[in-house]
Amino acid sequence: MLRTSPLRLLALIAAVLAACSASAAPAHRRPHAPPPAESPPAPPAIELVESVPLETSLGNPSLRHAADVWVELVRGATSSIDLEQFYVSTMPGEPLEPVLEALVEAAKRGVRVRLLADAKMHKTYPQPMDSLGLVPGITVRTIDMGKIAGGVQHAKYFLVDGKIVFLGSQNFDWRALEHIHELGACVRDERVAARFQQVFEMDWAAAEVQATGADSSHIMAWPAPPATSSTSPIRVVQSPGDTAEVWTSWSPRTFSPDSAAWDRDAIVRSIDGARGEVVMQSLNYSPQGRGLSDDALDQALRRAAARGVSVRMLISDWQAGSESMRSLDSLAQVPGIEVRMSSVPDWSKAYIPFGRVEHCKYMVVDTLVAWVGTSNWEPSYFHNTRNIAVTLRNRPLARQAREVFRASWTAAVGHPVRPGATYPPRAHGAVAPDGVLKYGN
Repeated sequence: MLRTSPLRLLALIAAVLAACSASAAPAHRRPHAPPPAESPPAPPAIELVESVPLETSLGNPSLRHAADVWVELVRGATSSIDLEQFYVSTMPGEPLEPVLEALVEAAKRGVRVRLLADAKMHKTYPQPMDSLGLVPGITVRTIDMGKIAGGVQHAKYFLVDGKIVFLGSQNFDWRALEHIHELGACVRDERVAARFQQVFEMDWAAAEVQATGADSSHIMAWPAPPATSSTSPIRVVQSPGDTAEVWTSWSPRTFSPDSAAWDRDAIVRSIDGARGEVVMQSLNYSPQGRGLSDDALDQALRRAAARGVSVRMLISDWQAGSESMRSLDSLAQVPGIEVRMSSVPDWSKAYIPFGRVEHCKYMVVDTLVAWVGTSNWEPSYFHNTRNIAVTLRNRPLARQAREVFRASWTAAVGHPVRPGATYPPRAHGAVAPDGVLKYGN
């Protein structure tokens, strides 16, 4: 796969900035310019944001696309942008490029930009992160969460001016913007952003300690930031008569601002509160994995079905052919639980490595409560990996997320999981299947 070199990225940035400067002619040279177009209405305080793979009918057409929202948020920053990502990967001409250019432009106008990524994934994708670190006003760091909690930095979020937070399944990756199905949430509320700012500051400080080469094993003993009552909801007004309750949560429980706001338990509470329906979607699902075992989510789903709640689970074909299929087979035998495996058709032009998959991580309960996060539903994501989420109690937002689920559940490429059936693995890795052109080659 092609990767943008440091020199090419810096040259591209310089060209964009020069073009912007050249187009900004003094006003007196355009005395007859038409009046500016009327500004579009301001988005709601909480907005669900989607990424839909090209050439598919997945998703909810009423939701805006992440590529557009990301550029809008970065361009609107006035003081700070803090990004914590699994990794950063771009490709020339692809939709992450305008976002990266907007970050550089923000730094040029005095916005402080901090970018934090997982240390192990940075070795795989050193660019364009290293090039961004050469830009004045942009500071980059990596964090080895394995030395702190045994996992990776898997959260995908950024904060703007300490007032807005965007989080969701989208990695900071060009594929996540046009070749992978993703769902995120943008929350424009300073109180919500402040809770996640605590997570960022903990990880940023830990990364600084690790950068010095000092032993980071003591980081787990750091005192947590001041308590912010993270288990209490924040009421956010969407419009007159429409208020959402927002809970924040995170993992791992052992390294977080408030252990009571553990993401796994937040999901269990929502499932246990279900009266009629639970629908969920994740890249994969299993009570076991990476040497860990935790059946809390599994038992919550079974309890819901036992009391008459309809449970529908949509898992991607990334899991096909793996040992964890036995977990899905077991759930599919429970009365009241339906499990489907989703597939995103290949792109007509070429094979996309690590793409063409449903990567969403969300749940909707009774079309009233929506959980939107960065965790796949496996133990390691909750016990030793950095992830974050929001739980939203709001009927209109839940309806929007429920429509995302409906489109994928009814797609022709979905397959019911049936006990005893076999599901051959599908190519998703770096190597294209025989005879298929790989994009970028």
